[in-house]
Order: sequence, then C-alpha cells, then structure tokens
Amino acid sequence: MTAARRAMIKRAQDGLLSGAGSLHNTLLSLHFWWLFALIFMLCTLLLGAGIFGWYQAEQKSLREDRELVLERIVNRRENLLYNSFISFEQQLLIAAETDDIRDFPASEDAAANHLSVIVKQLPNIFQARILANDGMEIVRVDRIGNRVARIPEQDLQDKSDRYYYQRATKIMANEIYISALDLNVENGMIEVPWRPTVRLVTQILDHDGKKEGYLVFNIDASQMLTEFGYFGLRDVDTALLNNDGYWLAGKPKQDLWGFMTGSGITLSKSDPALWKKLKDEATSGVFEHGDTLYTVRRLPLSGIVAGGALVNRRVEDNSLLILGSANLQSRLTAFESRDFIFIAMWLVLSGSLSWVGAYHSIKRRQARDVQQRVDEQLLEVQRMASLGRIVAGVAHELRTPIGNALTTVSALSEDVDELGAAFKSSQIRRSTVDEHLDHLKGGCRIVQSNIERAVALIGHFKRTAIDQSTQKRRKFDLANVLNSLLETVRPEFRKSSIVVRKDCPPGLMMESYPSAIDQIILNLLQNAKIHAFTGRKSGTVSVRAFALNNETICIEVVDDGVGVPAEFADRIFEPFWSTKWNSGGSGLGLSVVANVVNRVLMGEITVNSVENEGTTFRIVIPVTAPLASVQTDAQYKSD
Repeated sequence: MTAARRAMIKRAQDGLLSGAGSLHNTLLSLHFWWLFALIFMLCTLLLGAGIFGWYQAEQKSLREDRELVLERIVNRRENLLYNSFISFEQQLLIAAETDDIRDFPASEDAAANHLSVIVKQLPNIFQARILANDGMEIVRVDRIGNRVARIPEQDLQDKSDRYYYQRATKIMANEIYISALDLNVENGMIEVPWRPTVRLVTQILDHDGKKEGYLVFNIDASQMLTEFGYFGLRDVDTALLNNDGYWLAGKPKQDLWGFMTGSGITLSKSDPALWKKLKDEATSGVFEHGDTLYTVRRLPLSGIVAGGALVNRRVEDNSLLILGSANLQSRLTAFESRDFIFIAMWLVLSGSLSWVGAYHSIKRRQARDVQQRVDEQLLEVQRMASLGRIVAGVAHELRTPIGNALTTVSALSEDVDELGAAFKSSQIRRSTVDEHLDHLKGGCRIVQSNIERAVALIGHFKRTAIDQSTQKRRKFDLANVLNSLLETVRPEFRKSSIVVRKDCPPGLMMESYPSAIDQIILNLLQNAKIHAFTGRKSGTVSVRAFALNNETICIEVVDDGVGVPAEFADRIFEPFWSTKWNSGGSGLGLSVVANVVNRVLMGEITVNSVENEGTTFRIVIPVTAPLASVQTDAQYKSD
C-alpha cells in the first residue's frame, strides 16, 4: 500500500469519525426533523388504521353483545307474561262447572265462598264476580291487600254499560271472552292507583243448560308490568304496547294508557317510521332504527291466557307488543380510560421509533457520503496510477529512438568536422566529398526515422492522456482510440513478454466517452498482466471490437492465461477484493470497470473463464451514450 493511499484512507476515516460524533449537528439538521416527521406520520397512520380496525371489531362485538342481551331480556319479559297468565282459562271453566257456582241463585253464600277460595289460591286474580244476565253484580269477591273480602250487596255495581259485558253477551256456552288489557274501572272511574287488568268471562249454566249469568275473573297485571322499563346494568329498555300503539308499560306514567286517560300518546304519533316497521309482519328478530337496536315480540292475549287449553274463545283485537331497545353507541365516540392509555403508549413508542429511525438514517447518509468520497479518491488514485504506468512505458520506449538519433547526430558531427578539415587543407577530392555526403544523407534518414517514431509515440500518448483527463462526450472512431491506447502500453507489456494484439475494424464511430473506454480497457489489460499469467513466462492478450447492430458495439478483452478459479468467479467485481494484495493488487480494478460500464456507458459486462485456458471479458455498450452530456459527465466524474 502506497503512502498516498494510506494517507487518503486515514483522511476518510477521520471524516467518518467526525461525522459519527456530531450528534448536535444531526439534531439541528432540517433533514433529520423531516425524516422524524415522516416516520412519525407513518406510525400515526398505522395507529389510526389499527384503531379503526380494532374499533370496528369492538363495534361488531358490542352490537352482537347488545343483540344477545336484548333478545335475552325480551325473552324474559315474554316468559314472565306467559307464566303470570297461565291456566286462568281452565280455572274459569272449571269454576263455572261447579255446583256452588251453577246454583248461585239458590245459595249466593256458597258461590261467594267458592270464589273466595279461588281468589285466595290464585294471587293474580284480584276480583271474581258473578253477573246476572242483565249485567248486575250478584256475587263479588275482592282481594284487598293480603285478605279476601266479599263485597256487600249495597256496594255491588251495574256493569251493563261495560264493554266486556256487552261483548260477553254474544258468546256461546263453554266459550270464553278475553278482554283487552286496560285499567280497572270502579263506579265509572279509573281505579287509583292504576290496576292493569285482563278480564275472562264465560256463561254460567244451570243443570238444565239454561243461562243463569256470567262468571268473571279480573286478572291483575300490575306486578308483571313493573318488570318493564330501563334495565340499567345492560342499557336495555323494554316496553309494552297494545295493538293500537298505546304504551302500557315501560314508559313514564304520563305516556301510559293514553286511550283511557285521554292523553292520546302513541308510538304511531311519536315515531311513525318505527311503528310502521313494528306493524310489518316481516319484521322479526333484531333490527336497527336510527342509532338504536330494536326487537319486537307479538303476544296474543288468547295465547298467553289459554295455557294450551283447547277451548273456543271470543277475543278482542288485543295483541300485545313487547318492544325491546338498546342504544347502539359508536365505539369510536365512547372512549374509555384504556383507550387513552393505549394511544399515549403508542405515541411515545412512535416518537421513539421516529427518533431512532431518523437518527440512524442521517448517520447512514453521512457514512454513505464519506464512503463516496473515499471511492472518488481511490478512483482518482487508480486513474492517476494508470496514467503513470503509461508515462513510464512511453518514457522507456522513447529512449531508443532518441538515443539512436543522438548517436547518429554525433557521428554526423564528426563527418562534418572531417569534411571541413579536408576543405581547409585544399586536398579534398571528388570521391571524398561524395563519400561524406552519402554518410550525411544516411545519418539524416536515421535521425528522421527515429524522431518520427518518437513523435508517433508522443502523439499516441497525447491522445491517451487527453482521453484519460477529459470527461466530455464526443464523437470518435473506436479503432483510433484503441490504437492510441495499445501503442502506449505495448512497451510495458513487452517487458513482461506479453503480446498485446488488436482486432478492430476502422469506421466504428461512436458518440460516447473515450476516457471511460480507455479506462476500462487499460484496467482489463492491467488485470490480465497481474493475474492472467501467474506461473507463466509469456502470454497473449487480444482486444477485439465489432458492431453487434446499428445501436450497440461489443468489446472483448481475451487472454490465454490461467483463468479464474470457479470459487472466485462471483466475486471478481466486488470492490477491494483481490487475490494479489501482496503483489500490487488494489482490489479496485474490476470494480471500477463494472462501475464505469454500468453507470457511465450504460452497458453490460460479463466474464467467461475456463481454468488453464483463459478468460474473456465481454463488454456491450451503446453506440450513443443515452444520458444527457451534463448528467453523464457529472456521473462519470463521481465514478
């Protein structure tokens, strides 16, 4: 390794260490903060995408959970209604067939006692009555608090104007009339506190089948309706409506029983679109309306009161609707404490990653710049070394013609001195003059020949040196460039007993970089000189050039040397790799060749080698350099 090369590498290392230690300058770099912002933005976008996907999954899971809870609670309300009303129809028919009830005209006390037992055993029946055919109460037993009491005769009421009596008069024997669910009315006034009631009515027949009156059970629905409303633990609201859309349970008191209180508040008025969906027989399961999930159950009173009994019924158009609802709040707007913790952790992590990424990116860029400067300096050293070798060869070659010319000139000077002495002595003869003239003519021809040879060598060197130092694209004949180069290097190779041959037809015109072509051919020749003939006393290197087509030219450098071992074939173009580190090899020659061919001449280079037979480097380049001259010149200067 030369002193210049060692100094150059030391300067590059010092620059690298200086760049690596300048943390303060890095942090002040605008490029650093631009990279930091870019990486942070990418991390933030990734966070946003992740949060969006996560919240979508959370929203789906939340909806599924709400659907399950909604269905479960509504099913519970439905089962509650079924369990509360079950078997009352059978109890009514059985009671109407007992002798105590059928014989009430003869023994009202026995009928009253029988009804008292029924009311006492069935808490949901708060009133049992026997009506005469004209609608007047004959026997009536009420549940008052925790006791059962028979109503005195003076407190009995005429129910002939009540709708359920009027409807019951139209039923046949063994038929049951089931009234709508409404509020109990006493003496023409709604009972306070409100008592939601369903009435079951059937005929009372004597033993001859004659209608004696009507048996009426009033079923108290108050307890079961208290279950409706807002279920805070699950954020679910359940309500009960009748077939006309009036609220029966689950809403504020002022909204309930509008058809009896005169308020007229209905779902059909407050939300016509939702009411239309509820009336649609196709609406089932869970559906979405606005930002709320709904589910609906249609319960005919005849079905829930019957308990499965197969009897004839006359039923009001009194289907009940259980409406369950749950707010479908967006998960994106329902932030939780864990969400803020996650976002804060992600932002801290993103900031750290952005800081580290931007810092290392800047450091890599600085290291790349330093490495590029090292490469440029090494390439310049390589170029100057190549030119130095050419100068040494030319200087050696010029010694012969200049020495010959100097010797001849010395001899001619002696002839001139002898001729002058002969003239002074006046003893000169014609033959002496002719002899000296012949010597002078011969000497002049020898001097002229040697000087012409020296001029030719200098001309070849001049053209090669100009191409080596000039980096401009120009038009040239490839044969002239190769001829000039080979003429300047032949003396150097001749000393090593290596024959350099050229096979390039004239007229291969190119518009490219002769300096780049000189450099790659010279490096390939030097590579062959150093590596191709190890262990051999002589060899041949041939430089061939020919046109592949109108747009590309092929240049081949072929030697008949020892070849490249197979294990090294894939590494010969790597920078700073050489098998001759101790014999003058720098490891840059073929790397420079590949760099210049690929990046400057925009061509391709391949190698084909057979051990003990030789190596062929094949270079295919375009006739016209494809890049603009300014860009290519700058690129070549970098290379």
